[in-house]
Amino acid sequence: MSTVLTTDRNLVDIANKATNVTEFLGPSISYSRENFNSVIEYYSVESLPVDLKKWTYQLLKENMKKFYENSNLGWSSVKKRKELREAGARYLIARQIDKSESNNLAGRPLGFVMFQFTWEEIMTDDQEVEVIYCYEIQLIKEARRKGLGKFLINTMEKIGKHWGMKKKNTAASEFYHKHLGYEIDEISPSKIL
Repeated sequence: MSTVLTTDRNLVDIANKATNVTEFLGPSISYSRENFNSVIEYYSVESLPVDLKKWTYQLLKENMKKFYENSNLGWSSVKKRKELREAGARYLIARQIDKSESNNLAGRPLGFVMFQFTWEEIMTDDQEVEVIYCYEIQLIKEARRKGLGKFLINTMEKIGKHWGMKKKNTAASEFYHKHLGYEIDEISPSKIL
């Protein structure tokens, strides 16, 4: 049986109830590199517009379907849609900014991070800790190798740090290990098995 401190549960509950990150990240989260400009938008699954819900699924399917089909997991559209719409899901959506002349409008989506504030059991002392858990990071082809993925993960990490969460590794381990310095958690199935 796990022992959980009330304050840990309260941290996750408080973070899950927050609707805005501008109070600690500033009113505008943006990323620019050379001629590549984007703005980062924060959403809960409930506030994510329908067009972006459809887009996140389509991008995930385009990027990942063949990998799932070639694994023993297989691909399930129903399961993936359900995972993307889980209660408590949070999104950082990167959109391209058109900076021509006086126009500074957010345009086409470039990528997203889907994460949750949750609890994870630590096997060494049978306790649960509060974590920010990244479930998905997906970018369109044109947005890759420009530092945007790293920026999105770092922004997610800042949100987690603000709420006192620990960071938690996910399936994109090579990206996390090489570019961000993350390590495999002690209870990761890849470490246990």
